[in-house]
Amino acid sequence: MTDPESPGTEANEETEERSERPQAPPRGREAASGRGHTIVVGAGMAGLAAADRLAEEGERVTVVEGRDRLGGRIHSVRAWQDTATLDLGASWMRGDEGNPLTSLVEEVGLRTAVFNRSTETAYDPKGRRLLFDRHSRNMEDVHLLNEHMYWDKVKADEQESMEEGIKQALYDANLVRARARDANEIVHRLVEYDHGADAEEVAFAAVGALHEFGGDDVVFPDGMGRLTDHLARGLDVRLEHVVRAIHHDDGVRVRVDTPEGEETLTADRVLVTLPLGVLKAGRVDFDPPLPEDKRHAVERLGSGRLEKLFLRFDEVFWGDAEVLVHLGTEQGAWFHWYAGQRVLDAPILVSRNGGRAARFIAEKDEEEAVEHAMASLRAMFRKAPDPLDHHLTHWMEDPFSQGSFSYTAVGSGDGDRAALGEPMGERVFFAGEATETEHAGTVHGALLSGHREADRILAL
Repeated sequence: MTDPESPGTEANEETEERSERPQAPPRGREAASGRGHTIVVGAGMAGLAAADRLAEEGERVTVVEGRDRLGGRIHSVRAWQDTATLDLGASWMRGDEGNPLTSLVEEVGLRTAVFNRSTETAYDPKGRRLLFDRHSRNMEDVHLLNEHMYWDKVKADEQESMEEGIKQALYDANLVRARARDANEIVHRLVEYDHGADAEEVAFAAVGALHEFGGDDVVFPDGMGRLTDHLARGLDVRLEHVVRAIHHDDGVRVRVDTPEGEETLTADRVLVTLPLGVLKAGRVDFDPPLPEDKRHAVERLGSGRLEKLFLRFDEVFWGDAEVLVHLGTEQGAWFHWYAGQRVLDAPILVSRNGGRAARFIAEKDEEEAVEHAMASLRAMFRKAPDPLDHHLTHWMEDPFSQGSFSYTAVGSGDGDRAALGEPMGERVFFAGEATETEHAGTVHGALLSGHREADRILAL
């Protein structure tokens, strides 16, 4: 089954690149004395982190993955041969001090580049560049709003939305006219990027709920996919194995569709790392069914949408700024542009769009979306040339993700994430970023959840 995020040529390039690497010795193919057999559903960060740890401790591990590649919502491709790798999905490590990803990055020896938005230039709705003092004041106002929101959320309940919290913060901060307008817009766009949803959809209690690490924000010129490749080395990973049903009674039976037909795998236990969007869609049957609290958690939590557009140009026409901010765009689309000339060593611009903006763009075909993006860029840079090529993601339409990451929707809370991660006896376990309370929506959260469940299994 072909992943809709990756054209066939890219898949072939990835396959050829992997075939040239030396094969790692097999791991986790047989159970050590006193250990059993665990099937891991999903070859993303959570599943492979768990499988890696289980295999190292003597557990027999079989990883099944519906896609024809590793990584899950981490997807690194060489879209253009003469450039660095593009991360179509997860791409950032938010703070490299104390981050659990840091040790894995160091173990792999993966190259990193600091991306702290140190050079950011803003433009008004007509494409006129804002004075440095004006943009600095706007960001100070945003910080002020965030501070008010952080303290206001203490008395917020699960039914209060981020939209209500923003309105209260604007009132508390006494911002008016242009300052209120600009700060309000920037805060809304940041909510959409952080949660993949509109402010009306996100619970206000989610403000400041995620644990952040110190140090630099870094990205990976050679692709974050190297991390999941490393974790999978030597493991029994079966690609294009689409899980249809999980039966769990005195053992575990996992029914999968494969290129050769239907197959049933048996084991002592199963670790499910399916994204929240896939669980919401009910694409896998559980027998016996999921308990009521887990079903309700799946229903209440949100599956966010964040899509990226990569534009490749012949030359840099936007100056030295690493981040471009365009205020007042239609539906908030193309608000942020990230310049890739330093990290990717090529004249590439990347825009991320979440929530309403992502849905607005999804209503267009790809050529229309690129034309709309170029109209935004040409408002700021009148003589911007046509791009040489582009790549647009479609994570919500991907049947193996059906979204980009989870968010705390209005009416949901940490209790839902805890319920989602709770095992079903000693047979069925659950991991993934959606099961983490302090690290939801992040790659390091997925890593931690995989380690959490591996440790739980090893303690049996």
